[in-house]
Amino acid sequence: MNLIPILTIAKKEVQHIVKLPFQVLGAPVATTVLYFLVFGRAIGGRVGPIQGISYSEFIMPGLIMMNVVTGTFNGVTSSLILSKYMNTFNDLLISPMSYLEIVLGYVTGQVGRALVTAATIFLTAQLFIPFHIEHPFFILLFLMVVASCFALFGFMVAIAADNFEQLSIFPNFIIMPLSFLGGIFYSVDMLPGFARTLSHYNPLLYMISGMRYGFYGISDVTPLVAWAAVLFVFALLLTGAWRMLASGYKLKN
Repeated sequence: MNLIPILTIAKKEVQHIVKLPFQVLGAPVATTVLYFLVFGRAIGGRVGPIQGISYSEFIMPGLIMMNVVTGTFNGVTSSLILSKYMNTFNDLLISPMSYLEIVLGYVTGQVGRALVTAATIFLTAQLFIPFHIEHPFFILLFLMVVASCFALFGFMVAIAADNFEQLSIFPNFIIMPLSFLGGIFYSVDMLPGFARTLSHYNPLLYMISGMRYGFYGISDVTPLVAWAAVLFVFALLLTGAWRMLASGYKLKN
């Protein structure tokens, strides 16, 4: 495997942050501020501590994760489908690069974007709540794997999509609902039995819980289970993205 083409594609993806900083980072900052004002201050003042921390502290890791997964998905889908329509993606397909190198190039670039987004939201959150991080290296590695998962998911969606309108289906009807049902604003222990059991089939629960563990050492699921779930999803999506690209699905016409 050659790192040069992987890093070249990644550099192109990361350059979107430099060229369009407000478009890439402005929306996450704005939504984070609104969530803190509405949920953290207005509603959080009426809600007691959850799992030993204030409500504003409780929702912060979930807000980071929600913005990372949506930003990563939207970033890779918009970049890839634009390349398809401009026929520049064909240049990659006929190049000496392997299919795996192409996939990893896009994923690496979106991971860089995710880290910048997470750091921006983290600094924004500091304006509202002072907090410390229990496991910084856990957060870094966990965030990179989660961002990779949604970059791979977005890669597959962009290949399968026939137009830009189809891309909006997934963030609006899949990612966002699963994020809200994944325990951003509540602990799943607060749910009744059946709803609690059903929540454990939501992959976003393990991602949000893992992030919360990294910050405060508390979680709705154990860190080992969270890691196992995320790595399983990563392996599944990496295989799917590679197979889809290698088969030429929606790319040969």
